[in-house]
Amino acid sequence: MQLLVISDTHGHYSILRDTILSHPDSEQVIFLGDGEEEYERFCREYPVESRRVYAVRGNCDHSLTTPLRIVHALPYGHKLVAVHGHYHMAGDYHYKLVELAREEKADIVLFGHLHMRIDQTLRGVRLFNPGSAAVPRDGLPPSFGLVDIMDSGVLTSHGDLPPSPYDMVD
Repeated sequence: MQLLVISDTHGHYSILRDTILSHPDSEQVIFLGDGEEEYERFCREYPVESRRVYAVRGNCDHSLTTPLRIVHALPYGHKLVAVHGHYHMAGDYHYKLVELAREEKADIVLFGHLHMRIDQTLRGVRLFNPGSAAVPRDGLPPSFGLVDIMDSGVLTSHGDLPPSPYDMVD
């Protein structure tokens, strides 16, 4: 099973749309927030495709119908929790995210907010941030993430996106 993970589109609809549509083999798409208008527009324009898209609310999002956290059981005994992450960033966020995983009995935490690619395992919990699809802060190109759940384990990777236009027009 493959998950496409994308976060922090901040008004760049075409980036969200093109990234999702270019990954038709991803069984689920997890959108980690800060782009609710793009997410809602995608759901309106692509109702069939949107059935595989799940979203959490970011700190720049305002819809109370979008959850702050989603939890999914995955194949081969894995479980993920997805959050934007802004409520977990004070202090040592790594350990706060591990505690969140423990609370949800998950072994994978997907989070956004930092606009930086992160892929690490801490205390048996995989912490994965796809980076920002529009406005990266780590000196790398805009990005998305892939999470492959296999019988042999979990494989994560980051993919580069084209530089985003900063005019916010789509």
